[in-house]
Amino acid sequence: MSKHEVPVIKIDEIFSHANADSLELIKVFGWTCCIKKGQFKVGDLVVYCPPDYLVFTDRPEFAFLSDGKSNRARIKVKKLRGIVSQGLVIPLDPALGLKEGDNAMEALGIIRYEPPEDFSTGGDNVSSPSGLYCPKYDIETFNRYVELFADGEEVICTEKIHGCNGRFVFSSKEDCMFCGSRTNWKANDGRNVWWKALIKNQWIESWCRKHPDILLYGEVFGQVQSLKYGAGPNDFFFAAFDILDHDRWVPFDEAREMTKDEPNFKWVPLVYRGPFNKDMLLAEAEGNSLWPKAESQIREGLVIKPIVERIDSMLGRVQLKMISNKYLEKN
Repeated sequence: MSKHEVPVIKIDEIFSHANADSLELIKVFGWTCCIKKGQFKVGDLVVYCPPDYLVFTDRPEFAFLSDGKSNRARIKVKKLRGIVSQGLVIPLDPALGLKEGDNAMEALGIIRYEPPEDFSTGGDNVSSPSGLYCPKYDIETFNRYVELFADGEEVICTEKIHGCNGRFVFSSKEDCMFCGSRTNWKANDGRNVWWKALIKNQWIESWCRKHPDILLYGEVFGQVQSLKYGAGPNDFFFAAFDILDHDRWVPFDEAREMTKDEPNFKWVPLVYRGPFNKDMLLAEAEGNSLWPKAESQIREGLVIKPIVERIDSMLGRVQLKMISNKYLEKN
């Protein structure tokens, strides 16, 4: 499960900024962050707030971010004098009683940013499919776990689509389709994007009926979020990114084999397959979308997983999302 975290860290090294005399740089896991020159020294404990978290500007730590219109500010990626700065670093107030490695979200009242949807993601919920294991689908960010993949490890990299996480299954016990968001199963009341996607993409139900009790996970997108992927006014696309066969995540090649007989089946685009190379993939994440008719649109990022499925003792199933800086700057 994805862990939302605003960590307390110790500054191990400070780097000069090649283009600004008043700025310096620090590394936080896989992120780079600009700081004011002389504000911190090596050994200081600080709070690092990654991109896409919301802070409240009525707190003194964040008052400088106020725009005078709202008491909230979203932490974003910004390019400062030619170098991308990914997040915010603030001094750690000793009065908070936090130590290195602690999560400062609760102490500082920080929350995760959730982008608004253009269409309803509401509607009534229903009970889960009887007797089926149906976990929520979360992926941790690459920047937090940069050492998880070794150089040369064979990996699969697919495009991370900007939409709403969805899951679909035909239950043999109830003899009906189930349609859900990341967290809830939804009633077919015409008020949510998941059922709209199911109705618009009849191949989903066709495949699920041929493979009862096997969950299909993917992204509902188009007229859903800020990136439209060439969608018309009433277009709701769906692209699969995983299959769960009871308690087993189906490996990449086997999953493609399972779906080849469904002529209209759509997978998220494959961006790269081959040896892991961090610098190459960081550059690849900044490319444009590979979705048909959306080639001029920026890419949200990549999802990276090993060709041979494996488990990490701390993280669980090994796969990470690498978010594009272009996307984070724009959105």
